[in-house]
Formats: sequence, C-alpha cells, structure tokens
Amino acid sequence: MIASVSVVIPCYECEKTIIRAIKSVVAQTVQVAEIILIDDASKDGTYNLLCFIQKEYKDKSIKLIKLDTNKGASLARNEGWKVATSDYIAFLDADDSWHPRKIELQYQWMISHPSTDLTGHEIGYKNGDGSNASPAIQVNLNCLTITKNKILRSNCFSTPTVMVKRDINFRFDNTQYYAEDYLLWLSMICQGLNAVKLDLELAYMYKSPYGEAGLSQNLWAMEKGELEVYQKVYKLGYLRSYQYYFLCIYSLAKYVRRRVLRIFDV
Repeated sequence: MIASVSVVIPCYECEKTIIRAIKSVVAQTVQVAEIILIDDASKDGTYNLLCFIQKEYKDKSIKLIKLDTNKGASLARNEGWKVATSDYIAFLDADDSWHPRKIELQYQWMISHPSTDLTGHEIGYKNGDGSNASPAIQVNLNCLTITKNKILRSNCFSTPTVMVKRDINFRFDNTQYYAEDYLLWLSMICQGLNAVKLDLELAYMYKSPYGEAGLSQNLWAMEKGELEVYQKVYKLGYLRSYQYYFLCIYSLAKYVRRRVLRIFDV
C-alpha cells in the first residue's frame, strides 16, 4: 500500500541530521507517495547531500527544490506544498524523526474521517545520537477535537506531527519567521476547519523545544512571534479586544516562567 501523502521537509544547513529524518520516512510500515526536500539556500554541503540522498533512494519518489536565497521555513514549506501531488501533506523538520508506524496510523485515521482537515499527535524526545529505538505502540486511537479556545491558549500541534489536506485554502505566512506553524493552525481552526489531536507519540525531537539549537534557542524572538500571531488573528477579526489583550498577557507570563526556569536550570 502506498499512502497518498507528500512529505515536505525544509532543509537548511542540516548535514548532521537530514539522513536520520529521511531514514525515518523510508522506514515507514506504509510508504508515502513522495518526499519533497527544499534546500533553503544552505551555505554548507547540505544541497550536495540532498542530491546524494535523491540518488541513493532512487526507488523512492524524491523531489528536490533548491532556493537561491534563504527565506525561512514558511516559504520553504510552501514551495514544497506547491509541487505536492498527494491528497495529504505531512510535515517533518530536518532535525526530527518519525515512529515507523506514523503514516500507517495517521493516514488511516484521516481517510476514515474525511471531514477532518488537520491532525496531529504527541511528540517525544530522544537522545541526540538517536540510538534509542522507537517503542512499540499499543494502538488505542483516542483523539481530542482542538477547538478555537483550546488552540488560543497554546499551540497544540508540533509541526512534525501534522498532516493536512493538500487542497485546503491555507498556507504558511512567508513573513512569519517564528511561530509560523501556530499562525497556520490557528487561522485554519478560526475559519472553521476541523482539527484533531491523536493520543499517540509518533514523532521525535532531539533537543528541547526551548533550547540547544535552531530557532528555538531564542526565547524572546519566539515570544515576539507568538505575540505577532495574536496580533494578526486579532486584525483578521478572529478575536475580540479583551481576548487579544488577555492572550498577550498570558503569553508574556508563560515567557517569564520559561526565563526563570532557564535561569535556575529547572
């Protein structure tokens, strides 16, 4: 069985991690229709490595896009989305990986619930070397409908967990460098699209979401990104004034808590 899923992976100077990500896609119990790699103007050897990967897995449908200038993950994902041909899009970051049964379980759930536009699931953390194997899964597909009020309080979906219908009329905001995923999910749900979170851990990060490397090490930039998200959805008319100001205060309080925890290394 081939799942009608296009996997979109933005790649920026990810020589040390992209092979791990690709291997986790190739190792799926249900194979995907295509993998789309977008090199976001990397200055190291990432693009050459992606070319090697494309040749190494010549039995897989791997599309490779090279961007001339670095524009960030939003534009890179949108470029991949643009050339995708499957019914569904699954996102994966170059430094993360999937459980071998991720596509099997999530895709089956999506096609069994055609009114659902977006699904996500839990994400776990592994050692940086990826030496610990993916655990066996006791399949009990409990799920939670993600409402507007719920996602306004916090981003319920980590990007490597998300699968969406390809033909929805939404895309990442190319001007949003931080919290761009949150803006997309929030906009979709505020517009009435259906979103569900599956109670299964089917993806893995290899660093803390607020530390070590990448965009997430910049806590204040992330906070400003979240505040910008609230400002944009407020201007679109999805929030009332009191909701907007409450969410900004709530977000800033969470930011202060993270800073305190980092200071005391809790």
